[in-house]
Amino acid sequence: MELKSLYENISNSRVSSSGDISSAWNASMSNPEGSHYGNKDERLGIDFQVAKLPFAGLQVMDPRLVTIAPSACNEKHRHAHESIFVLLSGQGEIVINKQVIMLEAGSVVYVPRWVVHQSRNTSTENSLLLLAITDFGLTSAVLGDYDAKTRLKSGGADAYVVDPSSQAVDDQSYN
Repeated sequence: MELKSLYENISNSRVSSSGDISSAWNASMSNPEGSHYGNKDERLGIDFQVAKLPFAGLQVMDPRLVTIAPSACNEKHRHAHESIFVLLSGQGEIVINKQVIMLEAGSVVYVPRWVVHQSRNTSTENSLLLLAITDFGLTSAVLGDYDAKTRLKSGGADAYVVDPSSQAVDDQSYN
């Protein structure tokens, strides 16, 4: 996409300052309605849901609430958007490339573009709740619908998967 057409897309989609714009959410509120996406694969230990927070008019930032079941994780994946994760509740870890970062409530972690990462809930009893803030809106305006190609398909084995029986990672995943 040319810079001029990107500018036109952004300029033509301004949010009006009139009207009711939702601008607040609190972790003590109920979870946003409906799942944006999720996946469950018992063999791989994957069990998570992602919901978009209900902020009208966002164009660049994309805040999402990630819920990971006890002793589970999301799939290893990468994407073109940057991410900041804030652990709202629970305990866990995030693997960024091959670095493991332990998380406790209030932890903030940054994941650069195109870096393989995975979040894991280390609790056996409570769900892990992460606030994920990304620049998905801007990145998808530039690159189009790239995100659908970077996620593990439900029940599939076509992303950056670690088979728990071997603990082996496909080295080509990191190329």
